[in-house]
Order: sequence, then structure tokens, then C-alpha cells
Amino acid sequence: MDLELLQFPYSTFNEKVRWALDFKGLHCPRRNLLPGPHIAHLKRLTGNTTTPVLRIGDRYIDDSARIIAELEQRFPEPTLYPEDAPPINVSPWYAFRLSGKQGEQAVVRMQFEDGYARYWPKISPDGENWIPLSEEQILVSDGGTRMEIRLVLDQSQLWIAGQEICNTAYYDRWIRELSAHEEVTTRLAGKSVQGRPVYMAQTADKKEMILLLGRQHPPEVTGALTMRPFIHILLSDTELARQFRERYKLVIFPMLNPDGVVAGYWRHNVNSVDLNRDWGLFTQPETQIVRDWMSEAGKNDVQIRLMLDFHSTTSNVFYTQRDIDDRKAAGFTRQWLTSAAERLPDFEFERDAAEPSDQANSKNYFHLTYGIPAITYETGDETRRDQIESSAVVFAEEMMRAMLQIQPD
Repeated sequence: MDLELLQFPYSTFNEKVRWALDFKGLHCPRRNLLPGPHIAHLKRLTGNTTTPVLRIGDRYIDDSARIIAELEQRFPEPTLYPEDAPPINVSPWYAFRLSGKQGEQAVVRMQFEDGYARYWPKISPDGENWIPLSEEQILVSDGGTRMEIRLVLDQSQLWIAGQEICNTAYYDRWIRELSAHEEVTTRLAGKSVQGRPVYMAQTADKKEMILLLGRQHPPEVTGALTMRPFIHILLSDTELARQFRERYKLVIFPMLNPDGVVAGYWRHNVNSVDLNRDWGLFTQPETQIVRDWMSEAGKNDVQIRLMLDFHSTTSNVFYTQRDIDDRKAAGFTRQWLTSAAERLPDFEFERDAAEPSDQANSKNYFHLTYGIPAITYETGDETRRDQIESSAVVFAEEMMRAMLQIQPD
């Protein structure tokens, strides 16, 4: 594609387009305009006098918003906008590397389309270790639709992101870590729409099984940050964990939507389907993978006893069935969360118990199909990271205790 950007090098609108081109990995030579004489030149090209102007072949497009809209249409991945409109769930995440001279002050201005600044910016020296920026470095305005970041570079480059970057490399490392456990086997369970691997991990065969699902929704990173230490405790060498694994088989799908994670989507897979509205319908290969595995397990008389689906939202909440709906594990959910709350007096969370509905999410599907507790475990976007890990330890331990008290059929 023959591209050329006609620009003023120090204009923020021009910079916005340059960032979009760089983000999409597009090679685009730049031609600097001379202020004043540029007016007649651009008037001939576009009928207007504003910059920047992007030439695509023999077509000239002015206005940064129109240019980015054209780039989105022609080069949709990775996307700068929500993957579908209107967005189901406002999740405008962002991540970028900031480069400059050490000691320089950097100013970054962001405008959120179809949303607001949901995620507080975090900074990293290496793209791996993250801390939140201070309130003094952030200005949010216009009802949360604009954010300005000001900071002094303490090294030549650093990373800024709304949430930690938990990409496919993060999951590859986790799968290798799980594979190293002597009681765990990992395998390719299937492939996504675009052919990316969907891995699963499992412990030894037992007659009873616990299913754990992760990353159906790409930007819900705190769900991933919760799931990993939670499973680490289930696989630990404590007497409680050994006793638990002696009775229950663990089946783990860490990342069900790899295409959405790679593309930077807010909610969907690449077929514009919310995977957590596809349970029971099974129109997508990602949910079909779990369905097919469950079918094989049923042929071997393995009984599922609990399903946990890890997500994130604006606060810590467990979406559960009502106590009267716990047909096969009477009192489990109440006992689990009550016991955890007693050990976590400084960790705020709530239980949202509701009657099952016809919404095709994992919680409803697994409860209505198997009669088991099926729970959506949501971690707050800005829950302190040390609290995420410490609370996951407690929730995992109390879950194991409560499940061990359930009488086998």
C-alpha cells in the first residue's frame, strides 16, 4: 500500500495519526509542510486547509479522526476502536511504549471514544513489572473521556498501560509452568477461529471434577491475575491441596479467547461473538472445545462438581446461584464465601446471588445443565495487586475445604 503523511511535525493531531500508523505497523513516509504555503497546496488536494493529510494511493484524506477511521477500515487489526459498535461493555484499554531522553518530561493526552477512562494507568520499566502512576501525574477531565499523563522519564524508554500486559507470551509461560508440575498434563485442546492454540491443563483422572475457565473477555486482566495464584494453591504441596486433588480432578482452560487478546478487543472473539453469551448455543470453536471435552468426560462417568469462571469488573464480586438453587452441593457457596470473609476482614467483596436465567453465559449453562454451583469470580479492575494474590490464596483454600465436605453421590 502506497502511503504518505503530509504533516506539521509538532502538531498533536499529526502525532495522533503517526501513533496510529505505528500501532498498526504501517510504513508511511512523512513530508513536512511549510506553514503558510501549505494552505494553497492542501486546498487543491482536499478542499480544506487542515493537517494532517494522508495520501493512500491517489486519494487524499484530511482530519485526524477521518484518517484513523479510514485506517481502521482498511487495516482492522490491531484495532484502535472497539471491535463492534455499540460496545457491550465499556473497556477502553491501552498500552504503549514511551521513549525519550532520560530526565525529559513527557506529556501524553488520550481521548476515549465510546467510553471513559476505566483503567488507571500503570507504568513499567520492562513491560513485565508494573506499578500505578500517582494521582499527581494524572488529570482526568470531560466526564472521564479525556486523560492527561505527565511524568519525567527516569530511563530512555518505559511502558504505560491501563492494565498489565497479559498476552499470549504470558500464557505460554504459564502453560510451561503447569507442565512442569508432576501431577499436571497439558495439551492442545483445540484452536480458535484464527487457528491460535487453546490449551488446557488437567490433573489425574478422578470420578469428580472441578472446571476452571479464564480470559473469555480480553481486557479483563485482573481475572487472569487472580486465576494464576488461585490455581497455584490448588496445585501446591500442602496437606489440604493433596487431599483435595486425591478426590477431585482439576481441568483448567487458562485462555479461551486468544484471538481477542491478540487483537486487543474489548469483549468479543473475531466473529464478533461474546463467548460468555455462547454457552449452550456453541456457535464458536472456542466454546465448542470445552463442550466437546465435557462430552468425553461424561462418557467416562466423570461428574463435574463445580465451575469457576474468572473475570474482572469495577469491584470484587462473586456472581452465584441462590442457596436454594444449590441442588448438588447444598450450602457450598455460602460456606465458601463466609469462611473466606472471616479470614479477609480488610478485603471488600460481595456475593450477588440470582435465580438462573436464560442468558447463555457459563454460569447459567453449567448450573442448569449439571445442577452444580457455577460461579463467576470477578476481581476489581483496580484492586491492589498484593490483595489480589493474598485473597486468591484464601479463596482457593476455603473452596477446597468446602468442596471436601460435600458428600459424594
